[in-house]
Amino acid sequence: MPVLPAKAYELAHCRNCGTLYVDCDVGDEYLASLYRNESIEWQKAFLEKGGATEAIAASRLPEFREHWHDLTRLRPARRDDQLLDLGCQTGEFGSIVMRDGVVPNGIELSPDYAEKARVAWSGQGTVVSQALTPEVFAGREFQYITAFETLEHMVDPRECLRILRGLITADGVLAMSVPSTHYFWLKFKALVALRARPSLFRALLGPRVAMYKSQILPHTHLYNFTPRAVGLLLQQAGFRMVRACAVGWAGRSALLTNVCDAVMLATGRRIAMGPSVFAMAVPA
Repeated sequence: MPVLPAKAYELAHCRNCGTLYVDCDVGDEYLASLYRNESIEWQKAFLEKGGATEAIAASRLPEFREHWHDLTRLRPARRDDQLLDLGCQTGEFGSIVMRDGVVPNGIELSPDYAEKARVAWSGQGTVVSQALTPEVFAGREFQYITAFETLEHMVDPRECLRILRGLITADGVLAMSVPSTHYFWLKFKALVALRARPSLFRALLGPRVAMYKSQILPHTHLYNFTPRAVGLLLQQAGFRMVRACAVGWAGRSALLTNVCDAVMLATGRRIAMGPSVFAMAVPA
């Protein structure tokens, strides 16, 4: 589904931090215009067209619960604490934090998703359908700020984090997840090799063959990150990273994440071989 104004991606890779950047001439307003048109019906149609309807059933709720567990271990939740969820979609993560008395707030460009979040949160908190700027939520502070699979869609994720730095309390915690460069390169090389063997390609990928015949990197993803890149990004925005790990595997595949984390701890090399890098940070 070619939504970016280019038939093929030109990728720039930083040898120092590992950031992988799509060198495509787009701006935030162009991207925002795409996200405003998203809806539940659009998402289902896109996934079915790509042969990935099972992705709808593969709920991210277990991952969100684990993220919230990690956040509250770092800073225990108190009743009436405030959460700001950037890219809250239909409010799944906010619904989880409500059980601990935390008030969810969100920013979601899709009006359809934003309305579903308001309904899910029973009118608690505030959900706005506009891009993040210093004026949005000006004068308010949040004990928890989250951005799950969101920053990779922005032209300037560092500026976004700098704005969020101005909204977090002194004892607050920020959590984020972004696509992993290490995982992307592994996936890229594997798919290129598989394409040379069509029968094996079809057998292993099943209904996802239709999607991967024409693309590997998800459209509208401008960035992939390594744990080192995430740490530098947070530091430049005024945060101090306290944890980074690979996430995104489910079921038996989650063992790969545990192995990867063990290697990171044992060697000091930050390699995120899961689909995404999850990080938590506090104000520096």
